[in-house]
Amino acid sequence: MQSLIRLLPLLAAANALVPAPRPETFAEVEPRGLGTSAEVYVYNHWSQQLTVTGTDNQHMNVSPPATFKVGPNAVSQKYAIEANGWVPVQSSFKLNFKPEGGSQSTVNVDIGVAPWKTGFSLNSKNPAGQVGVLLAPAKILEAGRDFDFYFFSGPGSFTSFVQGQIDQKLPETLAKVKGKKFVVNSDIEITVNDIVKPVVKATYVNLGNGPNGLLVDAIANVDGEAQLTITFKGVTQKANIKVKGLSALITADAKLGASIDLFVKRFQASVDSVDINGDILVDIVGVLYPVLAPFLKLPYKLASIVNTSENAKVVSYINTAIKAIANGNSPIIKLGQDARRVVA
Repeated sequence: MQSLIRLLPLLAAANALVPAPRPETFAEVEPRGLGTSAEVYVYNHWSQQLTVTGTDNQHMNVSPPATFKVGPNAVSQKYAIEANGWVPVQSSFKLNFKPEGGSQSTVNVDIGVAPWKTGFSLNSKNPAGQVGVLLAPAKILEAGRDFDFYFFSGPGSFTSFVQGQIDQKLPETLAKVKGKKFVVNSDIEITVNDIVKPVVKATYVNLGNGPNGLLVDAIANVDGEAQLTITFKGVTQKANIKVKGLSALITADAKLGASIDLFVKRFQASVDSVDINGDILVDIVGVLYPVLAPFLKLPYKLASIVNTSENAKVVSYINTAIKAIANGNSPIIKLGQDARRVVA
């Protein structure tokens, strides 16, 4: 578990390159003609059958099913939904999750692209920690779906434990990072001067049976600001990266022994806003990960690349970092075709 906790700052840094979202308002609104689409997946982590109902559909071209059931410790089939692209208003719906013999949890979902929004809120009467949500950008405005919507329903009994570990270990972990100089190569050096107002909140954690021991499904939200000094080809500059509403979903195999061995199988992310101050950072991204550089000002597109076409590489980088940390070494992050060693 400590490996997972230690990895959270790395996840925040890796995703902090997603730029701020497009403006929320426009002078003129023209319908797309094709509504924002998503594929919906529901994961049941209860040992009982889960009943899911879709209600309060507003301006939806294709709504979620009125009702469907998911077997114990199973995942639903894929359900395709779509907002009404011809109506210039926000589209929305609700999903209600009720395990057999248990209490209901409700998620309110908005779906759309600018000037509308895609987001969610939880009913205030929901049982604590029993539902997890990630609305992950997929192929925004391309052929196929715009989003993958992941919904988890389960006991949530490990969420508070993991949050307690985060609260205990995060200050110590961040203290070790502050003042560190990361020498990426002969041209690039990054020093972490400070991390301001960091918030890491575990919103849903489930431990189930996996092929090699345990299967971990976890969703965490991250806010904070990294204050950096960066050097690129002899030019030094102060830079800030401010992240708000970064949400990451991790599914990992875990082996229990003298330590916990984690192997990440799935990583998906979304972010509300990122403010990057420092133009040298763009140059560095262009060198280390050139496929992302053209999309630094297109937040949905950048997130969709991380979640789809580049996802296998991102997952590989995370597993490389986890293994290095578990062995007490500095992580080796492979960027593009090169391997860069991060040194203290």
